[in-house]
Amino acid sequence: MTVLDAKGLTAGFWSAATRRELVRPVCRACGHNFFTPQVACPACLSEDWSYERSSGRGRVYSATTVHRAPSPEFTAPFGLGIVDLDEGWSMLAGLVGYPLPAIGAAVEVTWVVQGGRLVPAFREVTS
Repeated sequence: MTVLDAKGLTAGFWSAATRRELVRPVCRACGHNFFTPQVACPACLSEDWSYERSSGRGRVYSATTVHRAPSPEFTAPFGLGIVDLDEGWSMLAGLVGYPLPAIGAAVEVTWVVQGGRLVPAFREVTS
């Protein structure tokens, strides 16, 4: 996949999100999982990558509560964290639940509407 514009880079991600599927770029040359989407694989610089489905399960690497919304589409306070996904990639995303999942907690993807768009967030695994 050779994509030169930002809209093209993320179109596959947002298309999958409308189906409530979490995907990430995977390099076809070296197998590296990465996020955020980039023109070239950050490991080997190949431009040959595709979106692959994620299990949506991982662990909280860091977590915080945001008290000041960055724009009117957000309602503060809200949880925000970095999640290390089981396939070996990480993403910054919303954290849901009270209390927020602790650092190291097992989490799974859920979907919330933010600014009129369905976006991934993570909640603690209860079982």
